[in-house]
This record gives sequence, C-alpha cells and structure tokens, in this order.
Amino acid sequence: MLVATILAAQCTDVRVNMVTPRLFRRYRTPVDLAHADPDELEAIIRSTGFYRNKAKNLIGMSEAVVERFDGEVPASIRDLVSLPGVGRKTGNVVRSVAMGLPGLPVDTHVTRLSHLLGFTEETDPVKIESVLDPMVPARERGDFSLRLILHGRRVCVARRPKCGECVLADFCPGSMV
Repeated sequence: MLVATILAAQCTDVRVNMVTPRLFRRYRTPVDLAHADPDELEAIIRSTGFYRNKAKNLIGMSEAVVERFDGEVPASIRDLVSLPGVGRKTGNVVRSVAMGLPGLPVDTHVTRLSHLLGFTEETDPVKIESVLDPMVPARERGDFSLRLILHGRRVCVARRPKCGECVLADFCPGSMV
C-alpha cells in the first residue's frame, strides 16, 4: 500500500493499478526494492509520471524501512513521514487503509468540501487535519476522508456541483439549490 500510494501522487489509481502488478512481481520485498536498479525501476513506473523522483523515493523509502524498521512499514505517523516520499497524506492513507489505524488523509476534495461545508477556512492540509480530527471519532477518520473524496468526485464536483442530487444540500452553505 505504501508503494502504491507513493506512485499515486499526480497519477490516477487506474494507472497505478496497471503498473503495480509488474512492479511487485519484480520487487517482492522491501529488500528487493531497496536494491533496485534505478533505471530498471524508472522503466517500470515511467507511466505514473515523475518517475525519476518516484523511483528515488521508492528506493530511499525501502532502504529506510529495511535499515530503521527491520523491513516492516512503521505504524506511527511520525515514523511514516520520516520516510522518503511520504508526507502526511500518504502516511494517513497507509494508516487508515492498510493498518486499520486512525488517519485522516487530506487531499484536494477533503480541502474543498471542508471549506464549502464551513468546517474550516484553513488552507494547509496539516491544519485542516488538526481541525477535522476532533470532529470525527478516531476509528472513523479514514472512512470520513474517503466519503468526502468520493462525494467530491461524484456529486460535489469542483466545476459542476450537482447540488440537486446532493444529500447535504439542505444545510450546505455552498448549495445552489
């Protein structure tokens, strides 16, 4: 999950899902990926965009996981964000999706809907996360983020919101209904 989430930066999930089977057949363990030939890795992940930087981060992340965490992806957000290529969003995705731990990933949809619904005026994702965290029970933070993301993709689309179809329209300050 950590590798796929790093690859997902500025890339679609569909594209990442096309690349990862080959990637994981070639590099089965963190040790394998830590010792990857950068050119070979870049060729495999090229279609995800920013492939040189992503390859560098994947190798660096894997080296750190092997050297500092005995080959196991760490669970604490502090340890996760210490890995190359891992920011809070990626760390929170890994925690909430792969580990079943509290984590509230803040992406553009979460940011936009948090503003639209009047939850916060903050623009920094870390500050938005700190505002939203106390509003949502810890065990539900990942699901909450995912619901906002899906709602932002399907209903509250940035340029063409479908307020007439929105279950939140009655109390949404931004509703055009």
